[in-house]
Amino acid sequence: MSSPPRWERCISHRGSLAEDFVCDYFGGADRKVGLIAGAGFDPRTARMAELLSAVASDRVRALFLREERPIPDTNLVDSAEENVRRLIGLVPDNVVESFDVFDKIDAAPVGGRRVISALRQRLKPIGLTDLVVDCSALSVGVCFSIIKYCLEIAKRGCLNLHLTVVDHPDTDSAIEATHCGRPSSPHGFQGEWQLAKCAKSARLWLPQLGQGKRAVLEEVHKFVNPHEVCPILPFPATWPRSPDILIEEYGELFEGMWKVDARDLIYAHEKSPLDLYRAILRIDNARQRVFMETGGSQLILSPAGSKAVSLGMLMASLDRNFAVVLVESLAYKAAPAVLDVGARPVGELVHIWLDGEAYASEIHGVDRET
Repeated sequence: MSSPPRWERCISHRGSLAEDFVCDYFGGADRKVGLIAGAGFDPRTARMAELLSAVASDRVRALFLREERPIPDTNLVDSAEENVRRLIGLVPDNVVESFDVFDKIDAAPVGGRRVISALRQRLKPIGLTDLVVDCSALSVGVCFSIIKYCLEIAKRGCLNLHLTVVDHPDTDSAIEATHCGRPSSPHGFQGEWQLAKCAKSARLWLPQLGQGKRAVLEEVHKFVNPHEVCPILPFPATWPRSPDILIEEYGELFEGMWKVDARDLIYAHEKSPLDLYRAILRIDNARQRVFMETGGSQLILSPAGSKAVSLGMLMASLDRNFAVVLVESLAYKAAPAVLDVGARPVGELVHIWLDGEAYASEIHGVDRET
């Protein structure tokens, strides 16, 4: 019997409502804030630090994380260093920590384990009321591992845990990635699908489709070898033609190896991570009933599109221990116009209150998504 959704009633904000929440909530004198954020080349890197420094400058301390990859592009390094200078200026009480995403001996993806080691040494939650994980400049695999670890810390320390990301799909698609070609699971997201007890389970793979990610998802499909595939398309989408373009890009796979027809497609609102979260859990509930007597069902999730929408996959995995499989990025490339740290991206801030006092109070059970 499936458990009820953990975040069926979730406090979430977007756009100006998210920024208003940050100003009102973190502006309170009783709020002591810890910020975990990427210190990379992404032009959205400093947005959350800017907001927090404006309302809680003397009540925020930060851990800025630099992901180190084998052969970084010089332009990206320069952009990252400029972002680091901005972050340090915005939050003087800070620690900048670097870690390798790939092992230097065998090139295995180890970013999740390395970042958790860094958090154990550097994250000091004592005295904090709130912990904010800003995903805007963190890679998806690393970000997932951080959030799972912080959720455990928040529960032990009775902290409020918030997730934020500046959602701008155009920036996501403008940053080109060279992938390592080795499918793997982020640290803490292996699930149970490869265990002997699940050998007879019906495997359903849910890939989030993204432009330019076809080769990556082909590799993941070979690795997972699912019995069924249900691709995830953004709809409604910021750009209305996005679903059509993705269907054109992946159409040969739908008709060929993936064996997908129109009934298998999952449409998730591009502006709401919670829409995808709830859709995945509904699918899991239905499959658990169908496959109960024949070995059960296993869902495997693969984020490969909008970072904001991928948070819906994260929440589903945290709720039901679904496996997450992806291919880590070996290197990135972006045009100078994309890296302009002086130009504020026009994307919207997304905020999700993942855990804390709001869910223990009398308002729990009231739909607060806005």
